[in-house]
Amino acid sequence: MNAACLRRDGVIAASLTPAGRWLFAVFAAWALPAGAQPRPIVIGQTVVHSGPLAELSAAPEQGIRALLHQLNAAGGLRGRPLLLKQLDDGYDAARAAANVQQLARDGAVAILMPIGTASSEGALQAANAVGLPLVGPYSGAASLRNFTAQGFQVRVSFDDEYRRIVQHLMTIGLRRIAFAHNDNPGARSARDGTRRSIEALGGKLLGSVAVRNDASDAGEQARRLAALAPQVVVLSMSNAVAAAFIAAYRATAAPAQFYSFSFLDGRALHQRIAGAATGVVISQVVPYPWNAGLPLVAEYQSAMRQLGSSDVGYGSLEGYINAKVLVEGLRRAGPELTPAALKAALEGLRAFDLGGITLDYGPTRHNGLGFSELTMIRSDGGHAK
Repeated sequence: MNAACLRRDGVIAASLTPAGRWLFAVFAAWALPAGAQPRPIVIGQTVVHSGPLAELSAAPEQGIRALLHQLNAAGGLRGRPLLLKQLDDGYDAARAAANVQQLARDGAVAILMPIGTASSEGALQAANAVGLPLVGPYSGAASLRNFTAQGFQVRVSFDDEYRRIVQHLMTIGLRRIAFAHNDNPGARSARDGTRRSIEALGGKLLGSVAVRNDASDAGEQARRLAALAPQVVVLSMSNAVAAAFIAAYRATAAPAQFYSFSFLDGRALHQRIAGAATGVVISQVVPYPWNAGLPLVAEYQSAMRQLGSSDVGYGSLEGYINAKVLVEGLRRAGPELTPAALKAALEGLRAFDLGGITLDYGPTRHNGLGFSELTMIRSDGGHAK
């Protein structure tokens, strides 16, 4: 009897005890025809590969690929390689939802790290409809934080990021706070969360501006905000838009400090506007990627080297962490690797040590990490803690 017969409709395997299922899996692998390749474990991802926000995907994807390459080079998961299948959504919620439905039909066992708020909202809605766990959306928008059966956040929320920024600013006596953001749902959510945080501490948001996603009105909006004479401008912007806005604001000669949420890449910003980026403070939701003394970071750096890259950074580290969380769920889900088994395994990650930071899920708690810290861009484009 060959493995294909044993696996027919999954009936025999499903009826076995856990020990029996393990023996079945061993036998099935042994019974594969000579030279046959193990069936890959398919992980789906809806990504932004087109449109003005396409740059958001590059760094997280690299971190994901570093972990999968590392794992596959070591033999995969129980002898099966992990295959990442991606579809472009162009930062459109409806396309992201359609992508998730297609990936489910293609045999994906999970959806990993949709990019940005709009895409994540569409992907999460579809993931809940088709019953696929969705791990680590690349957004902390309020719309994604409510508990759903299939949604598993890894990073802290935007509200948490901005609340901590506001607390810091108020503590050091900076109360004239304005906000500048991309004209998209996630950035508007961040603005609203910042306003609530300021009001909770007895202050008032000085004003805000929305900048088009192609930055075509960055100069106009910078001049509008500078006229309000804020001490601090808090940002929720992509790299290209932030670069155009900060450069235009500096050109007005109005004094202000800039604080940003975690999507801003300090090195990319410095490459675009050089010295104008110096002193910009960024909230980070993963540890310092150059601290090899932290076991998680040392592991990540090693994986990046195996991938052939020395270009470590916050975005790729976040991708690596999200993939690591998913893989741990797959590891604990058992040899059948059904979406239902994966969901249960993820909910069993209680106080799980990722290598220096702790993630905590549960049956009614799907928001994993509480980590964030502030860094400042140095004159050479690096980050100072």
